[in-house]
Amino acid sequence: MRFTSARKRVVVAAIAAVAAAGIGLGTAGSAQAQAQAQEGNHPFGHGPCAATEIIQLGDGNHDYMAIDPTATDGNCLFGVFDRNAWKWIYGATTSGAESPYYYDGPGNSLEACLIDQSNSNTWACGPIN
Repeated sequence: MRFTSARKRVVVAAIAAVAAAGIGLGTAGSAQAQAQAQEGNHPFGHGPCAATEIIQLGDGNHDYMAIDPTATDGNCLFGVFDRNAWKWIYGATTSGAESPYYYDGPGNSLEACLIDQSNSNTWACGPIN
């Protein structure tokens, strides 16, 4: 079957309409979809220092974040860093205990980080959420 110019325009328009509809459906509830996409355990580390960034959905809509240190040689600092305020909201501490959970909803930009003091104070961080 040969496509005429008019038929090609109709096919292209139909494909564009389907694509636009798919994009529209994809953005519905995007805040919750993004929050769920970030949930989970995200291990990271440097040298003898290792931790897991834990992101959980709390109160049905927003994320909460904690850091769980998993390895240290005693020269590792662990904490939750607020990138908006550019400061630690937990730590940085040598404690090997899991931190409390911190609200990481809209307007917040947190990440779990560690500092390997035995390797030139090198930072390693989980994903920004």
